[in-house]
Amino acid sequence: MTDKAKAERFMRCVANYEITSSVSVVTDDLVLTIKDPRGSLEARIRNIPRSEYTTPFLLSLHLYFEAPSLKEASDVADELLANCLNMLAFTTGSSFRKHRIRQIVDAEPAEGAMRNVHLWSEVIEHDDPQPFLQPEHAGSIERLLEFDVPPAIRRALRWYRLGIHAGSPDDQFTYFWFALEIVAEFQKPTAKVHDKCPHCQSALYCEKCEKHPEHRPYAKQAIRALMMAADAECDEATVDLLDKTRNSLMHGATLREIESALPDPHESVVDILGKILFNALVRQFPKEVVNGAYMGLPSTYLHYKVNAYGHLRTVVPLDQEGHFDLEFKGFKMTMVPPGPPQSALPSQIRMTLEQYDRLRKLSYSPGDHQEMVKRIRVQEHDGYVYGLVLATDMARIRGALEKKEEGIWQDLFREILDPVGPKEV
Repeated sequence: MTDKAKAERFMRCVANYEITSSVSVVTDDLVLTIKDPRGSLEARIRNIPRSEYTTPFLLSLHLYFEAPSLKEASDVADELLANCLNMLAFTTGSSFRKHRIRQIVDAEPAEGAMRNVHLWSEVIEHDDPQPFLQPEHAGSIERLLEFDVPPAIRRALRWYRLGIHAGSPDDQFTYFWFALEIVAEFQKPTAKVHDKCPHCQSALYCEKCEKHPEHRPYAKQAIRALMMAADAECDEATVDLLDKTRNSLMHGATLREIESALPDPHESVVDILGKILFNALVRQFPKEVVNGAYMGLPSTYLHYKVNAYGHLRTVVPLDQEGHFDLEFKGFKMTMVPPGPPQSALPSQIRMTLEQYDRLRKLSYSPGDHQEMVKRIRVQEHDGYVYGLVLATDMARIRGALEKKEEGIWQDLFREILDPVGPKEV
């Protein structure tokens, strides 16, 4: 394809990123420009000054690039951004990580003033935790600590913890594999095994020695044996899938690059490996210690973030140097959380139909209680209405009743809670 034909198929775009970093540009008014000699990208980097220590320090990075369309521009930009951040980390020895993307603007020469813009919402930085920890967990940990865990298993448990925490599925898979290798090497059997034919898997035979060569299991064989023993659902196909995934990652590929050879979605290999590793780690503790222990296995090890973006046409101003001023005001997208931050389980309340009718009317009457009442999720059953009240809202209700506050909503909740009290769910 000629350069002209290629250029006709791609459009010029500019993306506005915010970057978390341990270093800053030496002055706030200096803009660093990085241009790929091959023309694939141009990055403009500057500080975002902050006035409060509670706000994280961020760099602004504007990335000029080409993409097949504005719809596909986000994926193209993220890949180019990763290359740029890799080189920044390599040349400075400092940390650089994508914080969020704010906009992608159609940077093609425009006939009029209007441009197509993809605008991302403000990110909810800290999700609520899953209320899960109970006294039974503390008791189970005390039971597990009765066992003197070997150093190798402690190292494997560390990699398991790091894998759970890692933000990238590629890193999660790699850390889980590190842990699996450590466990496999630790419990590798001493009994010798035969070399196998790569085609039919039968034992190889040496005609000169007139016997089947034997050796202690290789690391790969020990890992295979561990996976098969740890999970009854793990078969040869699963072992081969995980082994090939490991080889690809160790040779520089990413899960996205090999997704055609992986299950759909391709990140699910992380959960497959994580489950096998968890079972393998459990097997390292004596049965009498593990039996009856209160333990949890997540439905997924992956970390998902919810975000939203909109497509609009608007005027994008230029700065004095002719670059896009991507700090333009006038449009802002936000995601509204369902309520205040929560750390504990909601409470369940039970109401009569008449009490619920009064509660419903309160959600339409003005006052500082209105939003709190609207957040109560209800369901009718056996002639009663059951409601879920967020933990922070229930704390407010309890506080009002303990202080003997007077008011319509206080009197209603006093009537609802006094007979049976709230129940945590």
